[in-house]
Amino acid sequence: MFELAKAMKNHNVTFLTQQTAQVYIDFKPYSSSSFRVVYSSDSPDALAMEKNNEQQAMSYFSNYSFFDALPYFIPLLGQMIISLLNKTIHILTFERFDVIVADLMIVGVPILCEKANTHCVTLSTSELPSILDFNLPNIFSLVTSKELTQITHRIYNAAFTMRLITKLMQKSASAFYTLFQSLPRIPGPFHDSFTPTNLLFSKSKSLKLVGMPPSFFTSSYSHHYTKYLGVFINETVVDNVDNDLTSWMKSKSRSSIIYGAFGSTSVIPLDRMYNLISGLAAFLLKEGDSSLLLAFRNTNYDTYQTVLKELDNDNFRDLLNNDKRVRIENRFVQQKWILQQNSVKMFLSHCGMGSSLEALYFNKSILCMPFSMEQFANAITIENLGVGESLFVPPSAVQSLISPYDFAKYTFTASRVIGKISALWMNVTYEKAVRLMSLEMKHAGGLKRAVEEIEFFVNLDGDLDRFTPFQSTLSLYQRYMLDLLLVLVVLPGAIITYIILKCYKRRRKEKTE
Repeated sequence: MFELAKAMKNHNVTFLTQQTAQVYIDFKPYSSSSFRVVYSSDSPDALAMEKNNEQQAMSYFSNYSFFDALPYFIPLLGQMIISLLNKTIHILTFERFDVIVADLMIVGVPILCEKANTHCVTLSTSELPSILDFNLPNIFSLVTSKELTQITHRIYNAAFTMRLITKLMQKSASAFYTLFQSLPRIPGPFHDSFTPTNLLFSKSKSLKLVGMPPSFFTSSYSHHYTKYLGVFINETVVDNVDNDLTSWMKSKSRSSIIYGAFGSTSVIPLDRMYNLISGLAAFLLKEGDSSLLLAFRNTNYDTYQTVLKELDNDNFRDLLNNDKRVRIENRFVQQKWILQQNSVKMFLSHCGMGSSLEALYFNKSILCMPFSMEQFANAITIENLGVGESLFVPPSAVQSLISPYDFAKYTFTASRVIGKISALWMNVTYEKAVRLMSLEMKHAGGLKRAVEEIEFFVNLDGDLDRFTPFQSTLSLYQRYMLDLLLVLVVLPGAIITYIILKCYKRRRKEKTE
């Protein structure tokens, strides 16, 4: 969202976000008369509370299955959504905008835009295939598009989806109901915006910008209000700061560094950290020209230090303490700048969508170590696309059907780490697949195209119906040519059948006489 906001250089921008955004973004260089930052809460305790909620939510997802974690996560998500909506309503009461751009997760914004007579754009980092379309693979079932052409996998995909919906309703129906009941009812022009009728049946027109390549997941049916724009990266603003880290990286040869980062909230269990570090150290010993850069945040750095002390292999410990070949960062790093460097060979990632697409954009293959939520589906997709490998091994189809998307406790061995890194290091097939995905994303246009699409949408008064495919305007029976089938096939067939039967009966009667 912030990358897009910065790209709107020719416009006055009000950027509404949570206080936790300050952890990731330094807003001071961008504050000006044309760029205003507003926080959803002005309370002095807001930042600490939001950071605590974020840490608790991610910790819960790391220790429980996706669906067991939802009843806990949804109320926290609801607090965030409601605070943003309250602030939005307050601003809209006194100010007017040409367009509102909102994260797709913030439910109800298109309804507010309709009430305020303002154009609406929603932004999403991914567009998952509809789980209700059984002709598309349910990404949570881990069935691939190639497998879906087989009848056994089609049946499994449908059965898994029904099981998934059942479990979702059991676990989260009450939490979702509470969330929608608690949406703002502020006196004024927006008082009745979030009624159940509006939320379920509103036909508000909004432009949806998707920050991913259309071929990442199985391609679905295109819609003229949905635009796939690759990834929102502005390469021109990547800072090239001279410090110890940048000097260390510039001293390395081409394609020699394994770079690992695991997000700001992912928590690596001790056993997983031990096997990961052991595998990485063994690979570095085998490949003498390779180097390692790991960025650990929060408790992960402490876990790494514990593992370093517990390693029983002196060669591993000596290598990991060799700052010529291994560098461990316990602070924020300029990830975009790092991924741009030719010295980086591959990216060891938690497989959040943003980080994964950044790596592919900069032509880096990915070794996936997912932790929670959609990261497991992203990891399997990356593996199936041939742009990376995954340390996560999905359970059997039967086990997955019994406990859908329950992967939080998975494990891997040090030998698996060595094998996966070796495959990415030696096999040029991955490089070719990554290059093609990078070309697709860059061709999609990214930030520049997003700004153009928003301006075009506003200039057309928020109406893209002129681009509706003609087939979509037809009635259901016309779209599937049932009227033509009736007139040109069924009716003539019935007439011919009737004539044949009449002739047969007449001939039979003549023979009888």
